[in-house]
Amino acid sequence: MMNTDLLIERLKERLQFSPAVECDKHCGYCNDAGEVLPTPRPNPPISHADVDHVECQLGFRLPSLVRRLSTEVADGGYGPDWGINRLRHPPDVPFDDYDDARMSVEGLHAYFQRDTSPEGQAWLAACPRHFIRYCEVGCNISVCVDCTTETGALFLDDPNLGEDQADCIRLMPESLEEWLWKWLNENEWPSTPYPDVTNIA
Repeated sequence: MMNTDLLIERLKERLQFSPAVECDKHCGYCNDAGEVLPTPRPNPPISHADVDHVECQLGFRLPSLVRRLSTEVADGGYGPDWGINRLRHPPDVPFDDYDDARMSVEGLHAYFQRDTSPEGQAWLAACPRHFIRYCEVGCNISVCVDCTTETGALFLDDPNLGEDQADCIRLMPESLEEWLWKWLNENEWPSTPYPDVTNIA
């Protein structure tokens, strides 16, 4: 049986150490002058009001674990592959420019809902009725959360699996909680703490 409270505490502990995104182990960040920048920290948690705002934009409720992760742990910027997407879109970044900022659930939802192409509509029809793109794997592959399930069932959106849009959607064996425990337990934790471990920012 899963222990959600323990998962939250373990994630808070893990996020004190750099990097918090698995792919950041292999990436370097530089400014325009070519100077190496520190590894980005996870995004700070957001308020319940922020989550309510995102749910209003989505038009449906999020699973309770998604809400807790964003309000108690961090609003994205940690986890497997390219990391969990933040829920709330940066207020100063237009939705059309979501590629130029860290991706957001809110921005991606707005982007794909505007896609009226036959391919886009076929893809939406193949997905669960209410879902969010939650984590980027790379090569346009995403881990998505089926929000019609309180457990946070996961499915993989992989456009490389076939030409038929329905073939691109594959149910994953883990729930969201199981997926996060797997990340915590199967990957070696880094040993370098972020400069200020008392404040995830």
